[in-house]
Amino acid sequence: MDFDILINKDNILDKDFVPNDLVTTDNNENNFHKYKDPNLKPQISNAILPYFTLMQKDAYLNGFSIIVDSGYRSFNYQQVIWDKNVLEKGLDYTQKYIMLPGSSEHQSGLAFDVAYYRNGIYTDDVKEDDPEYNWLINNSYKYGFILRYPKDKENITHINFEPWHFRFVGINAAKIIHDNNITLEEYHLLKEKKLER
Repeated sequence: MDFDILINKDNILDKDFVPNDLVTTDNNENNFHKYKDPNLKPQISNAILPYFTLMQKDAYLNGFSIIVDSGYRSFNYQQVIWDKNVLEKGLDYTQKYIMLPGSSEHQSGLAFDVAYYRNGIYTDDVKEDDPEYNWLINNSYKYGFILRYPKDKENITHINFEPWHFRFVGINAAKIIHDNNITLEEYHLLKEKKLER
């Protein structure tokens, strides 16, 4: 799988796709939501683990403890999340914040939601004015990660701003995306234009 693969509602993964190199990042429960299986631990692709570990270490040296909250999700697991959100929060909310099964980057093993460890307590209440978030926005691209659903780009990503959702795309792609303040969708359009020349 190419690190900069575009996964969204128009570019879906096969129902049976499962990364063959998943590794557990730590022992906290996979997401804090009660409807999810508490036995599942957060996993990401082993190929991106060194990049995340280095980013996590450097964040810690700057006073921030960042963890993977929710990593890999299977197609079926994403369906559970979708159905539960529709039931509890309605279809309109769900379409803005939750990807349909197959269109979720979590299935690739290349994306994850972050959480923080503060004063001995895990929190997944991630906000854009958090110092951890600001550090990630200014530094994550150096390790190959991007904020996948940025603010004021909803008309392009079709997902509301999510300050917690990061995606590995590779260091070169991440720098281009960061420096030009574009989304992964826009990055792919740039790549296509270059190929057409």
